[in-house]
Amino acid sequence: MELYWLQDFLALVRTGSFSRAAAERHVTQSALSRRIQALEDWTGAPLFDRSSHPVSLTLPGQQLLPIAVASVEPLLDFRASIRTQSAAAAPTVSFMMPTACSAGIFPALLARLNREIGPLTGLGSVQRIDEVAERYVGGESDLALSYRHPSLPRPVAFKTLAAIEIGDEPLIPVCSAQRQGQPGYGLPARAEAPLAWLPYGRNSFIGRAVDDEVARRVVAVRTHPLFEDPLIFVLKELALQGLGVAWLPRSTIERNLGDGSLVRAGTPEWDIPLTVELLRRRTALSPAAEAVWALLASGASAVSEITQTSAAATTNPGTKSATRGSGSMAPDAPKPARAASHRRAPARG
Repeated sequence: MELYWLQDFLALVRTGSFSRAAAERHVTQSALSRRIQALEDWTGAPLFDRSSHPVSLTLPGQQLLPIAVASVEPLLDFRASIRTQSAAAAPTVSFMMPTACSAGIFPALLARLNREIGPLTGLGSVQRIDEVAERYVGGESDLALSYRHPSLPRPVAFKTLAAIEIGDEPLIPVCSAQRQGQPGYGLPARAEAPLAWLPYGRNSFIGRAVDDEVARRVVAVRTHPLFEDPLIFVLKELALQGLGVAWLPRSTIERNLGDGSLVRAGTPEWDIPLTVELLRRRTALSPAAEAVWALLASGASAVSEITQTSAAATTNPGTKSATRGSGSMAPDAPKPARAASHRRAPARG
């Protein structure tokens, strides 16, 4: 006996029609018919008179009806109650993060934590990247995510925090595709065709990183900024509309690169390197937040795998997994999380 057989039975009683009941149950009519037949086989008698329109209950069907009504709803209510209690009992960890993290790496990170630590409710607080450290120091969340660029100084507030590198999130130059999937704009730009790019503006951390790289690398031609806005998703939409090249975090454009709505405007050496960091205060955190920190600091299945869903994860021999379960998101050997202060990677390109 399957519970959904009784749900199908009640739907057919309500509608009197196999087609309408199938639509209500979001299955094909033939599938519903097979499931009603399975219930009849289990019962040992026909439950519906199929010769009448609408279909009507036989005597065994009439006997089953009050039993089904008394069983299905209480069972569904019981299941919903247990699931609500389980969700309410799950520990909560709050994260402060830049906008790009909230739509990029954070959902995948939260899914992984639920697999490897157990039920966990993640609360996200989205702030401008320049404000994340300062607000986090003020105690607004358990942990924080931020970005690091090798040539840009950290905010002063970082000095009071512990930080580990948990992955890479390069900014990729992308634009809309033209004929045969070719990019509408190309790098390197030519003197007769200045680079049409979509800057964030120097009021944002990512904007300064992009500005510095573009100024350093596109020196032979006149850059042509079309628009300036610090919101990643505004620039992404403008790039989709064919208005220029935008350097966007990889995790926010994975699907667009996959479906061809955005394409690379330049080879990987034009990517701008960013590192994803996890930040914590040096005082004790909640047990759940400490468990998250310990897992990611252990170097097991580093979050670089989360931020590289379409690229092979970097391998580092000698790092052994210390996580529970089999929640690895990529088959490659894990990349260990590293103390952020120990890494000074040169800018690529």
